[in-house]
Amino acid sequence: MQKKCVTNHTKIIVMKTSFSIVVILLLTACNTHSEIDAMKDFIPGKYVRFSQHEFGTENDTIVISLQNKKANEYKIARRWKYERVLDGKAIEPEYKNTTTSAILNEASKFLQETETGDSYSFDTKQKLLFAGSTKYQKQNK
Repeated sequence: MQKKCVTNHTKIIVMKTSFSIVVILLLTACNTHSEIDAMKDFIPGKYVRFSQHEFGTENDTIVISLQNKKANEYKIARRWKYERVLDGKAIEPEYKNTTTSAILNEASKFLQETETGDSYSFDTKQKLLFAGSTKYQKQNK
C-alpha cells in the first residue's frame, strides 16, 4: 500500500511541475508576441536625421510603410540632401532618392532590405531607428 501511495505522490508532483512549465511557456509566448506586435505598430512612420560639419550639411529622411502585413513586408523610401561646402562656399546640393522593400525578422527584430541585405533596428522607447550606427529620430504624426 505504501508503494502505491509513493507512486501517486510522484505522479502528482510530475503533473504539477509539467503544468507550471506549460504556464510559464504560454506566458512567455504571449509576452513575446505582444512585444512583436508593439514593434510592428511602431515601425511605420517618418524618421529624420540632420548633421552639420565643416564640409556641409545633411538632411536625411526615411519613410517606412507597411506593404504586406502577412509577409511582414515594408516599403522604405529614403530622401537625402547634402549641401557641400567647398573653400567656405556652398556648392550645388546633391540629392538622392531611393525606394526599396524590407522584411521584418520577428526572431531578431531587425528589418532587412531585400535588395541590399542592409538591416534596420529600432528603439521603441526612445523612438529611434538605426541603420547600422546611423541614428534617426521618429517624427510624431
